Amino acid sequence: MGSNQCKKAENSKNQNTSSPPKDHNSSTARKQNWTENQFDDLTEVCFKRWVITNSCELKKHVLTQCQEAKNLEKKLQELLTRIPSLEKNKNDLMELKNTARELCETHTSINSQTDQAEERISETEDQFNEIK
Repeated sequence: MGSNQCKKAENSKNQNTSSPPKDHNSSTARKQNWTENQFDDLTEVCFKRWVITNSCELKKHVLTQCQEAKNLEKKLQELLTRIPSLEKNKNDLMELKNTARELCETHTSINSQTDQAEERISETEDQFNEIK
């Protein structure tokens, strides 16, 4: 349906509010959730206006949903594109963690060796002092 038809339907809707015949009260006339009896009471012209108006609204809704789907698809593609980079960063962090653990173990080992060397030096000094 062309956009002119939608505009005409909207104008018709604004003028006639796409309501059932006037024998219904005004609050019911504004509702679009009509009962089957109300649809039976519609004249052919009113019914056509109602169909055109609602099909235009449906078209707008579908176009909006389509645009939202495209936006979500674009966002998903951006996220999928980032995954390899994030995996590489994760692997780099794991490697750094392992390196830090190795450095900690090396530090502990050096401290232990230093303590042992200090003990031997102390023992050697004690032996040297005994010899004097």
